[in-house]
Amino acid sequence: MNKTTMEKVQMYFDAALAVAPEKRTEFLKTLCGDDTELQNEVQALLDADAQSDELWDARPQISPTGKLRENDSVGPHRIVKQIGVGGMGVVYQALDSRLNRNVALKFLPIHFNSDETARERFYAEARAASQLDHVNICAIYDIGETDDSQLYITMPYYDGETLSSRLSRGALPLQESIDIALQIGDGLAAAHAMNIVHRDIKPANVMLTSDGGVKILDFGVAKVENVQLTSTGLSIGTLAYMSPEQLRGESVDARADVWALGVVFYEMLTGNRAFPGKVLPDILQAVLHLDKDNMRTLLGNVDSSLHSIIEAALARDPSQRYPDVASMLDDLIAVRMSISNKDWLPIRPAYSAQMSEQGAIKPKSQRTYKWNDSVLDSIAQILIPIIGPIAPKLVQRMAKQAASPTELRDKLANQLPTEVERQQFIKQIESQIAEFTTPPMPRTVLTDGSVKGVELSATQLAELETTLTTYLGPIARVLIKQSAAQAMSLDDLCNNLENFIGSPQQKLLFKEKAQTLLIERAET
Repeated sequence: MNKTTMEKVQMYFDAALAVAPEKRTEFLKTLCGDDTELQNEVQALLDADAQSDELWDARPQISPTGKLRENDSVGPHRIVKQIGVGGMGVVYQALDSRLNRNVALKFLPIHFNSDETARERFYAEARAASQLDHVNICAIYDIGETDDSQLYITMPYYDGETLSSRLSRGALPLQESIDIALQIGDGLAAAHAMNIVHRDIKPANVMLTSDGGVKILDFGVAKVENVQLTSTGLSIGTLAYMSPEQLRGESVDARADVWALGVVFYEMLTGNRAFPGKVLPDILQAVLHLDKDNMRTLLGNVDSSLHSIIEAALARDPSQRYPDVASMLDDLIAVRMSISNKDWLPIRPAYSAQMSEQGAIKPKSQRTYKWNDSVLDSIAQILIPIIGPIAPKLVQRMAKQAASPTELRDKLANQLPTEVERQQFIKQIESQIAEFTTPPMPRTVLTDGSVKGVELSATQLAELETTLTTYLGPIARVLIKQSAAQAMSLDDLCNNLENFIGSPQQKLLFKEKAQTLLIERAET
């Protein structure tokens, strides 16, 4: 029996234990389908073992070290209070005496301390999370071990509450739900870019800080590329948020996090879980057998502008799901933009991203224009009065796709809800766009006092570079800068650049395009 099959057997065995004995056979038939071998393996375990009272997510036993009290010391840390207990251990607020800062200490459950596989998973959590440097991901400060071999991770302590705590008071407003989802998604996208999949996204693993920030907690069940660790045959995570492929014990990729984000987003919108079963079998049935009727029921609880997002995030088949988090965020931003003003103009976001056949984590294509952060900040400041605090996030996302300031201007303008606001933005940015660009080309003062060299705005530079690259490749940018420093006029610059092109026909095409970009446009 291979590892994947063993995980399925263990999962279905646990599920069957939650079903009344007289109903288990029928339950297994439904769960296993035509896989009689799998059904027989599970049945054999049931026959050999009396029904267990063990819970799926049992409260962990804590070692003596875990029973810490106020003012107890752990290395350089002084315990303040216990702040949480979960399936992967107990967490304390503590004071770092060296740096005089509040931290969170997370300890492993005692029954994992002697389990070498569990210890490896704990180290994997620290290694994975320590690679991540993102504003929406909880950082890792350090990892330590007590005298009695108790492992712990030192993390930032955040004032605030978990999303789970917030949801206990009911659904969130639409705008707030989208803003939180965007921040979770940004953190996940950063992790996915480093081939790290969280696999346990749920409200309890999302911290809402008192300053309005969002932090993803606990990359303890992360799957790093080529490294997959499991505990004693049990799948890791919380069932109600796990993707179908994860529940089936199959390998997972970034699309498992897309599913979980979709489930969390739905819960923020409605205040209810998408798959609310109280026992393991009910949740398994709901997730694994999600059909069009079930989806229609889910969609009936949210605004129609969000239907395509929920459908694409919660597609049971990963190949029909959003291929990556970024695609989902683009659609969320579109809806968020539609409610930036008091007059909400609902739109149905178009989901046109190309699906990945295998769901591999692929790096996003890099933007072709090198933006200065201060430039993007300046553009965001223009947008804030129009669309509010989402402006910086929108500018950053659009900048990744734009090849020039002009293209960025157009992309941002297209995101604005009304024509009046689009024209207002274009007018403001046009009057300052030259100032948003890179420094002017170098110019030389000749002995007779005349000036040699022409100045190009970043818009002109980017558009000219795009045109010349068609004929010369990446060297185009260097040649443009060198030629601009020597040219006496824009026409002179066009002539100089034309000389680098071999084909007479291509020379003519380039010069016509360059003159349109540089000379005719400058005169208008």
